[in-house]
Amino acid sequence: MSNTLGIIGVGLIGGSVGLAAGDSGWEVVGVDTPEVLENAARRGAIHRASTLKEVREADLVVLAAPISKVTDLVEDLTPTNALITDVASAKSAIVRRAESLKLRFVGGHPMAGSQLSGVANASSNLFEGARYFLTPTSHTDPEDYREVAGFVRKLGALPTAVDPEKHDLLMAALSHLPHLMAAALLKVASDISPEALSFAGPSFRDLTRVGASNPELWSDILAENAPALGEALGAFAGAMAQLGSEIKDRESMEGRFRQAREAYDALGGILVEKGGANVEVAIPVENRPGVFAEVTTLMGSNNINILDLYVRHSNTARAALVLTLDAEAAQQARELLRIAGFTAELQG
Repeated sequence: MSNTLGIIGVGLIGGSVGLAAGDSGWEVVGVDTPEVLENAARRGAIHRASTLKEVREADLVVLAAPISKVTDLVEDLTPTNALITDVASAKSAIVRRAESLKLRFVGGHPMAGSQLSGVANASSNLFEGARYFLTPTSHTDPEDYREVAGFVRKLGALPTAVDPEKHDLLMAALSHLPHLMAAALLKVASDISPEALSFAGPSFRDLTRVGASNPELWSDILAENAPALGEALGAFAGAMAQLGSEIKDRESMEGRFRQAREAYDALGGILVEKGGANVEVAIPVENRPGVFAEVTTLMGSNNINILDLYVRHSNTARAALVLTLDAEAAQQARELLRIAGFTAELQG
């Protein structure tokens, strides 16, 4: 099997790898259930179905199965001379197992994805411009690393080398801990009052959005990264306890929020409430195809910049599209919306 890429697990990520690699000239074969492989071939994500035994002879193998299965798959591929990488979001245990088996292995984790799942939603440009962590160790062959890094660049991503344990701590803090926080916040609010969530504003919705993530997927991810996540949880609990002791100290809390703002600015995010310069405009809309596009296109065609937006649902038939706009543009936006047949209410 010359110049062949084997993908084990042809879902959203594996399918997107296959589409992008196929565009680069690889022969792509897949290992998954018959139904998934049939859909993957129809989408062009693979050229044909394969087996674990056959992909051992491939040039490169990408493990894109659920994270709880990757460590076992590493063992199932033995013996093989293929270069192997994976896409799991926790690396330490997988890397250690691959090294114990003396495999040609370079751990990987693309910082790209979608709220949708499955090969039906795969895209050849999913990785364009995305950071893609690679986790070499002192046992990694430099040429193997160069090959995987080159493959990642062909996908359109930006390879970044990081130690496996450091990677897991980063993911615990930046991704896994926020998911736990969302689950906890939603429980606290629900326990206070069954109606509490219907009163939630944009800040609460922003903080808890990831609470709607795939339960099975995230239970797998969190379990696999338990050691690093435990360390991050300990640090977070300490930080919350410290903040709790300072709540009555206005000067101290002001300093804490000033530090938080500086940290957020460093992320390149948009602070949508600086000095009252921005306002929210709520636009009641019917639940029908294209209605959000009508509103956003109306703003864009009139050179009104939307700083942020979210949807506030009241029932399945109606919702409110809430736009954050520069205060100076708000009145013009309301008039344009009125002419187009919408009503709009300034929220602040």
